[in-house]
Amino acid sequence: MEAFFGLLEPYSSLYERVFSLSRARREHEELVEALRSGFGVQVQNLDQLLLQSAGRSREVGQSLVDRVIETVGFRGPGAERARKAFRETVRLLDGEQLIETLILAPSLRFERSRGARSVSTVTSLNGPLTNLFFLRDQQAVTDRGIVMGRLAKPQRRRETEITEFVWRSHGEPPVAKIERGTFEGGDFLPAGEFALVGTGDRTSSTGVKEFLASGIGVPEVAVVHQPRHPLLDRPDPMVNMHLDTYLNFLGDGVAVGYREMLAAARVDVYLRDSGVYRRSHETRLLAYLEKAHQFNVVGISTLEQMCYATNFLTVKDKAIVVPDVARNAERVLAHLRRAAEEHPPRYHRLYLRAAREFGELRAEGGFFPNSHAARALGLESVTVGLENLTGAFGGAHCLTAAVERA
Repeated sequence: MEAFFGLLEPYSSLYERVFSLSRARREHEELVEALRSGFGVQVQNLDQLLLQSAGRSREVGQSLVDRVIETVGFRGPGAERARKAFRETVRLLDGEQLIETLILAPSLRFERSRGARSVSTVTSLNGPLTNLFFLRDQQAVTDRGIVMGRLAKPQRRRETEITEFVWRSHGEPPVAKIERGTFEGGDFLPAGEFALVGTGDRTSSTGVKEFLASGIGVPEVAVVHQPRHPLLDRPDPMVNMHLDTYLNFLGDGVAVGYREMLAAARVDVYLRDSGVYRRSHETRLLAYLEKAHQFNVVGISTLEQMCYATNFLTVKDKAIVVPDVARNAERVLAHLRRAAEEHPPRYHRLYLRAAREFGELRAEGGFFPNSHAARALGLESVTVGLENLTGAFGGAHCLTAAVERA
């Protein structure tokens, strides 16, 4: 429901483009089915998880009702009467209505025209959470447990209130919470004995400091500074808003990434010493992966990076659920062409490169994960058509919060 309102004005909702809501719903269902049936992954929907907890615990159920009462606003003549009636009858709403009310945050304003015998109602929504379905960002799951983030954009700030409530209600209390800076889960990539944390438009240096102080305990953390796209004359954070938009791990010792961007990304390496992370040295992300940790980094093209090729979900070693990059490409290229027409100095070079790659990749049938380099790894992949959902700036990785890892 909340995405319906987001699509009325995509830009302010942090979406890339307009897309079909009904098709996006089907894509989401296909993603869930691929995880459940294809790999035996236990998948829980956030709303159902909360309602299950409320059904088991009277305290959680009461807390849910209280939150809904606090969320709905009443103003104008008769507001007190309406507020009192809502408090008395809110328990008659079903679970889905309670959840939607939390997400939409409706407010009712009553108006009575002079001489009128009845009151009219204007209903507005106070920042519906149009990006809540991107469950990667509100939190990160580290070796210590769930770490609650603090989202950078005002449109998304309230999302963590809901997800934290769900985790606590489900008996998974967060081990840490970012309070001062900003931190988003799309900027966190765990890799066993080390982890990567991106910093830039969505995750601030202050947020990273808080995260290192209480949210993680692995021996080594590499803090990656968001690089400028090599084909842009100035930064455009939406091109690579999170670390997972240009890098991801396929399995043990294998990564997929946009090599030009990885080579440009500056990295500060921190080592854990007596419970405290201390900066060791600076390097570049590509060198850090290939030389310091002997990773095989499979490269992708400029166009594939913009089509969410790295926004896949690794289910087990060299087994992924990945957006259909080839199907995304045409829409992404059309959107980029419009951007190049409106702002030629900024996006023309990027569009020309992407257009050339589109022709080459389509002729070869080599869009990731069907590229020669990916096939040579023995990669097992399940492709899910997410060409509508990616219109909201995210793929399979963004749509999921991995709560438990093997």
